[in-house]
Amino acid sequence: MVDVVITASDVDKVSGSQRTNEAGIAITAGQTVYLDAAGLVQLCQNDLTAVEGACVGISLNDAGVGQPCTYQVSGVIDLGSVLAAGVQYIVGAAAGAVAPVADIASTEFLTSLGVGISTTELQIGINQSGVAAA
Repeated sequence: MVDVVITASDVDKVSGSQRTNEAGIAITAGQTVYLDAAGLVQLCQNDLTAVEGACVGISLNDAGVGQPCTYQVSGVIDLGSVLAAGVQYIVGAAAGAVAPVADIASTEFLTSLGVGISTTELQIGINQSGVAAA
């Protein structure tokens, strides 16, 4: 699976909602995140269990363990010049990664993040299928 290379300094909220929780791991802006049982922000990964597939958003800031992590849950996010318009993006295989849907491998859990609406912007629409790709 080829994950999108995101430059953290390019990540910015364009519109929509965001939330903030304490980071349970070091997080970089642009990484996909979920909340663990303790409410700590962790990195999503599509080749683990459905828990890691329970993505809640995309991080808007870098955060160390115990620091506030703000993540966008809806609307439009600017990820820099790394996207293609009309392409669906999903949680990638690497921790916190974003990848085009065409790159999913069998047995990886499919969690849609949204659709590229330009070369820089993603319209967030998180959909957790709960099933592995065939």
